[in-house]
Amino acid sequence: MGSCSPQLPLICLSDQTLKPGSSKWVKVRSDVRKALEDYGCFEAKIDQVSMELQGSVLKAMQELFALPTEAKQRNVCPKPFAGYFSHNGLSESFGIKDANILEKAHEFTQQLWPEGNKSIKMIQLYAEKLAELDMMVRRLILESYGIEYFIDEHLNSTYYRMRLMKYIARPDNDITAAVGANVDNGANDNADGDANVNDDGASIGVKVNVDVGDDVNDNDSVNIGVGVDINVETNVNGHLDAEANGDATAWVVGAVSGNASVGAKEANVDAELGLPSHTDKSLSGIIYQHQIDGLEVKTKEGKWIRVKPAPNTVIFIAGDALCALMNGRIPSPYHRVRVTEKKKTRYAAALFSNPKEGYIIDSPKELVDEKHPRAFKPFDFVDLFNFYHTEAGRRAPSTLQAFCGVSAGK
Repeated sequence: MGSCSPQLPLICLSDQTLKPGSSKWVKVRSDVRKALEDYGCFEAKIDQVSMELQGSVLKAMQELFALPTEAKQRNVCPKPFAGYFSHNGLSESFGIKDANILEKAHEFTQQLWPEGNKSIKMIQLYAEKLAELDMMVRRLILESYGIEYFIDEHLNSTYYRMRLMKYIARPDNDITAAVGANVDNGANDNADGDANVNDDGASIGVKVNVDVGDDVNDNDSVNIGVGVDINVETNVNGHLDAEANGDATAWVVGAVSGNASVGAKEANVDAELGLPSHTDKSLSGIIYQHQIDGLEVKTKEGKWIRVKPAPNTVIFIAGDALCALMNGRIPSPYHRVRVTEKKKTRYAAALFSNPKEGYIIDSPKELVDEKHPRAFKPFDFVDLFNFYHTEAGRRAPSTLQAFCGVSAGK
């Protein structure tokens, strides 16, 4: 990344020196608020997770993904599309609800290894450390807005879900894009098709592999526009998480009923192809990339920041639920995963915090004033989830705005 390229703010969240009430805490609190108001996310330098634990988690993930297919398919969940997914041999992912709780992690283990497996302890410990980090950041956020009284209620109203992801190395002649890898309650559906590019009579066959971070019905026929006179007609198998949605929803679902396209600036028919982005539906997500990059975040100015993996760093990213809770003061940024590395396998882990069913998301009165009028109506996260699955929710450029935005007129 060149020196002129935009970068996410980097904030040190070392738990050895960062204590509530300390001068560093006050400084970091201000930095976190500014980063989230400006970008909706930031890179966090941490020491809560040792290099040894990171290595153990990677080894555990490799062991998980090396299981026979029939074993991996036992990772099922009552909530749709929250278990194991594999798509055309290009990407796989596991979902673990309450991965930070040892008993729940063992339930996941029993699905795959009835005889038990000790490696799950490393994943559970990792999720526990990330959950502690997430709670600290959300505490910093609420303190920065002067609503300390709300902290305990807020933290007690959430639960966690972890997603473990593997992107298989792509062949050199593939044009590849992964969108919405950082999603809760779902894997990354893969659309695979052939495109004819008509340019002054020329026809070029293009194979496009797309990991879509949004919900598309089984066997829907999707016309995906990736620039002028480029269409891909394909079938999408399975669904994706309703907690990752945004541009990608409008782009993909709009394509189901007709055509949609991205501009030439957003689409290149080469190994650097980038496809539409999404926002997460969750409150927050903490994302870890192991060595191979891919995550890109869109700024308010429309520029894409490619986040390079670095030792002892993770990315904290705000979701739509947090955006609504904070009355729009913290945006949920559009982001995507664009894998350009050849012949390398990419591993990533993400921990998402989500509101519990029945809890009403409502901006505290301190966040509503003349300068910041109420932007969203109170809602239950489950209702937002259900709205996402409606035709109106799928077509909306912003599910959050369409569902509960004050300007939506609902």
